[in-house]
Amino acid sequence: MEKYMAKTATTKKSMLSSAKTQTKTAMTTPKVRFGGFSPEAILEPTGKTVTAEANNARVKAVKGKTVSEALTSGLYTLADLRYDVERVKTLKIA
Repeated sequence: MEKYMAKTATTKKSMLSSAKTQTKTAMTTPKVRFGGFSPEAILEPTGKTVTAEANNARVKAVKGKTVSEALTSGLYTLADLRYDVERVKTLKIA
């Protein structure tokens, strides 16, 4: 009976430390959705400019970065990326 109790206490302790590790990892790892874009794809400007300077600066900021880098760094949101690639075509996926 003592062996069973000791084993149960050890199991509970290891489960607790595992839960703490998982929680810590979840808190430090941002959940990023790529919306159908490949995370490894490189972003390149098309040369087209728009009247809003903020959009042009945003495009210049991600030149040569991957989709993953642009989204996780906070330079871009998925909505911004879709807009620039699909609607105004200031960015292309290389």
